[in-house]
Amino acid sequence: MKQLLGLAVAAVVLSCRNPDPRASLTAGRGAVGDTSAISVRHVAIAPATVDYAGKEVRAGPDHRYVLIDCQIAVAPDSLDFNDFQLVQDRAAQLGHEINIGDHGDRDYFYWSYLDESESPVMEPPGTTGPFMARLAFKVPASARKGYLFYWGLYWGPFEF
Repeated sequence: MKQLLGLAVAAVVLSCRNPDPRASLTAGRGAVGDTSAISVRHVAIAPATVDYAGKEVRAGPDHRYVLIDCQIAVAPDSLDFNDFQLVQDRAAQLGHEINIGDHGDRDYFYWSYLDESESPVMEPPGTTGPFMARLAFKVPASARKGYLFYWGLYWGPFEF
């Protein structure tokens, strides 16, 4: 009886597996189907950025923030900003990217929407179309180059 139950569970698990190995690469992308959905407009470095409450956060000694301003051509609620990474290089296999900086640092990553003057705002834009956002990554001061990464998609390399 236990063997029969075990075989039934295994059959269900195997039948539920997605036969398309590329499907896992796109599962978290939301509406971002390819790199054309996001255009990097400006990359800069700064000693500080703003947190989610709009307060200044300093990078600290031997660190700085890489600020990446993007125009995003999907609805604001159709992507998860927390899935963006700043990585050293393209990886041969999804999940093997190497972040620039310590992604475990609580001040490692912030994002905000930008208004028409490209100033950070806390409220989502009142549009379903293209909007601007700033991604801020805390990196060692020695970091000079990297790629913006989102679910198997890359933008860059960017010099900073």
